[in-house]
Amino acid sequence: MSRRQFVGLAGAGATVSLAGCIGGSDNGASDGITIGLLAFEPGSAPQGTAQRQAAELAVSDLNDDGGVLGEDVELLEANTQGSASTTSDRYLEFVTEDNVDVTTGVFQTEAMTGLMSDIADHQTIHMSGGHTSPAIAEMLADDYEQYRYQFRPYGNATHWVESITDLAENMQDEEDWERIAILAEEYEWTQVFSEDLPDMLEDAGLEAVYNQRYPSDTENFTPLFDDVEGEGADAVVMAQAHTAGPAMIQWREEERDFSMCGQISQIIDPGSYESFDGDNEFAISNAPAVHTADLTDQTADFAERYNDEFDVYPNDAFSYATYDGLMMWAEVVEQEGTTDAEEIVPALAEASYEGTRGVIEFNDQDHEYPHDARFGEGYLQRINFQWQEEDGEGIQQVIHPDELATSDYQEPSWF
Repeated sequence: MSRRQFVGLAGAGATVSLAGCIGGSDNGASDGITIGLLAFEPGSAPQGTAQRQAAELAVSDLNDDGGVLGEDVELLEANTQGSASTTSDRYLEFVTEDNVDVTTGVFQTEAMTGLMSDIADHQTIHMSGGHTSPAIAEMLADDYEQYRYQFRPYGNATHWVESITDLAENMQDEEDWERIAILAEEYEWTQVFSEDLPDMLEDAGLEAVYNQRYPSDTENFTPLFDDVEGEGADAVVMAQAHTAGPAMIQWREEERDFSMCGQISQIIDPGSYESFDGDNEFAISNAPAVHTADLTDQTADFAERYNDEFDVYPNDAFSYATYDGLMMWAEVVEQEGTTDAEEIVPALAEASYEGTRGVIEFNDQDHEYPHDARFGEGYLQRINFQWQEEDGEGIQQVIHPDELATSDYQEPSWF
């Protein structure tokens, strides 16, 4: 038996052999389609759990629709354990022992950066599902032929800060925001917040009055919040994936006189209102989608089917992009009649696919960020939502952009 957990999902009535049938063919004569998922602590960490659930739903949907190239689709899962070396080891098992047709997942940029050389060596397509640093796409820009097997169906963090800047500019008109502070966890993906966001805010007519990076094990935010308040900030932009808990509690208990927004990954989790015991009420985060947003005809349908299956709504790019990426890859494979990466790479690069968050098309090889999804009118866009309480329940209400808003901004109750 493999060290990985086998989570093969065959369609109703399908017969699946567990030995010797895994792995596609490079000539289109597949005897089974296999997907390898690299997830961070699935079953405990919300990011990896969301990737697992989205991949399971995609595989189930594909099999319910007859599979891919007439073959059943199976899902193999590996726990990356947050380690670059473990991610590489599990990937090599997928491509050398299991002969998977495509891989997906990965959360931390640091793990993905190390994996890029393995993907290049083994030339198996990877539909990414969570990491956000521009550095990954910049590797393609530097050497497209080597790294062209990696696709990111959700773009990178530069789009996050563009959307957050738009929110801040809008709040300047509506709530008189003028002075903005920035607090970023010390990770590669947050560099764009520390380095690019101040100038973007200044260009939008706002003043970036404080810009601080902090360790990812920080539990005492009081000194940082003292500095933010001391600078007279109207709002703080948080870039954090691990420290939202203590930050939310101290923001509320100390009744800080500034709003909180940004890219706060933990509160994008639809189950976070309950797990945070409501401490994230009034906090705002940027996201690719939430179940209350009506981004495409598929958004609500996907969110409700996901909730029916897993008793929770989809979480961030980890759910939406993982599902969209696999469904897009399968559509292109059907179109081309093969899983051969040498044929699928150029076909994916030219493909157009309407997913759960909008139309996915990839930047071409001459772009600053090759194989990242395009953003803008007619493509993907980001939303900013605020946790609001209604009848005792927390709801992720979209407050920006206006055309997708489901509610107006609510000031924190202690203001």
